[in-house]
Amino acid sequence: MFLILKILSLYLITIMIMRLMGKSTIIQMTPYDLVAIIIVGTVASEPLISTEYWPTIAALAILVGLHILFSFLTLNQIGNRFFLGEPTILIKNGEILEDNLEKSHLSMSQLLSILRSKGFPKIADVDYAILEPIGEVSIIPKVANTPVTVGHLNISIQDEGLPIAVIVDGRILKRNLQLLGQTKDWLLEHLRQNNITEEEIMYAYVNEKSKKLNINRRR
Repeated sequence: MFLILKILSLYLITIMIMRLMGKSTIIQMTPYDLVAIIIVGTVASEPLISTEYWPTIAALAILVGLHILFSFLTLNQIGNRFFLGEPTILIKNGEILEDNLEKSHLSMSQLLSILRSKGFPKIADVDYAILEPIGEVSIIPKVANTPVTVGHLNISIQDEGLPIAVIVDGRILKRNLQLLGQTKDWLLEHLRQNNITEEEIMYAYVNEKSKKLNINRRR
């Protein structure tokens, strides 16, 4: 029973630590994020094979403190350059910069694969390709290959705002209704007008500005 409680507590504490480290830890995966995740996982698993519980909690607290400190240091230009590095241009004006490709430890095959996954099978269509400090490759297409927008066509469209979920899997999200400035009664009235109950709905959302209700029924 003690082992189960120990595993459960470490599991919850580790999740809490990852939350404290911030969403960027999972999304961006900077070098110090990756190191922190590896060490946290290693330290957190130690009590599962030994009896050192509280020293592990203390070590995890120190790791969180260091990670938060490094996060603040990256807000400074010098700290940002040290911990994250700088962007590297891989393609400039449609030409591959071989030296930068080698410095980044990227092969030509890897670069071509990245370009294809971004929707650019032809290097000639790319104006710039930049390897960001977080490991993502940003691609800026040539002007001739820039996607056409409604602004280019001088078309006026209505901005309906952010779609906010109000029903998910048959459950009404009251907090989201409050964000919209609406009530549960307002939603139920719209459902009655459509002759449907919330239990029949898989997903429903309301556009923030137009207040238009959109419903997806269960199938």
